[in-house]
Amino acid sequence: MVTLEEIYEEDPTQRIIDEGAGWGAQQMLKAGVPIFYRDEKFPETMDGDLFVKEYPNGAKFLVRKILTEDFRLLEEHIKLLEG
Repeated sequence: MVTLEEIYEEDPTQRIIDEGAGWGAQQMLKAGVPIFYRDEKFPETMDGDLFVKEYPNGAKFLVRKILTEDFRLLEEHIKLLEG
């Protein structure tokens, strides 16, 4: 698995993009909107259909996002995450 630091070393502009995305995510949380992301602290989210869903109150869940054949996006909460 490639780490973020390895990605940033190969492409320094990616760090700037990620920092901007982080700022945007914080603004979404402040506005009361949950965010989805992948996090190295939760390796299962680094590939496939699993993501971290973070709510404005700080609660984090492992969720599965599924796109159906008729283009509906389904979400399945797998478990509450610590940290």
